Amino acid sequence: MDAYNYYFYENADQRTLNWFLAGSPFPMLGVIFTYLSLVYWIVPKFMENRKPYQMKTFLGFYNLFQVVYCVYVVAMCFQAGWWFDYFYKCYETDYSYDPKAVKMVEMTWYILFIKFLELLETIIFVLRKKQNQVSFLHVYHHISTFFIAYIFCKYIGGSMLTFSIVVNSVVHIIMYSYYFISAYDVAIFKLIASKVKRYITSIQLIQFGLLTVNNFAGLQPGCNTSKPFLAMYIPNIFVLIYLFRDFYRKSYEKKRSAAVDRKLE
Repeated sequence: MDAYNYYFYENADQRTLNWFLAGSPFPMLGVIFTYLSLVYWIVPKFMENRKPYQMKTFLGFYNLFQVVYCVYVVAMCFQAGWWFDYFYKCYETDYSYDPKAVKMVEMTWYILFIKFLELLETIIFVLRKKQNQVSFLHVYHHISTFFIAYIFCKYIGGSMLTFSIVVNSVVHIIMYSYYFISAYDVAIFKLIASKVKRYITSIQLIQFGLLTVNNFAGLQPGCNTSKPFLAMYIPNIFVLIYLFRDFYRKSYEKKRSAAVDRKLE
């Protein structure tokens, strides 16, 4: 019990101890267990003899909400003092109750909350009977980002590593804008979506590359960023680079190669 209190309370950011999902690890672990149960057993069983739900109206509002939410997060990060040199320059966490420091740690909670909400996307896939989209990449990505967001909010609460919040929010603004317009049968929307689709995964891969540089910059001597967090986060980024690169190769490079072969026949 002493070790539990030390690691999960005494050694944590005291400002977030009583925040929703940021305190005890058990709610977070419960969410992950419930998510896996719903995605792989409960909802598939429920949908077994039912027609797929369309949910177009809900998805339209959801995608638009994601865009607005991420724009708000980026704007608030700038108000909290974030700047572009957080990419490479050592900024340590300010654990004080200074208004800007508090706003910065609040942004880490906003990211934790949206990663919690994004778990709903997999359940929607199953309700729409798009089980093929419930891939290992998809499930691993959602669970790992939710878990890392929990650790970040509970222990880090700021520093140069908030670069990940801003760059991920910008990527999500692009991604969910694409999802929003691709859901509607409007000529200009369909044209834009057809041009943008293949670049979504490329943008995500560029994001992971930038995060890798930022994380390694956090390891520079004399920079008091959380080395245990980086020891967990950097390998996770490498795993995601591998999985997303593999997805890109299977989705686009093989199709392009097959199209070239057909032209040569």
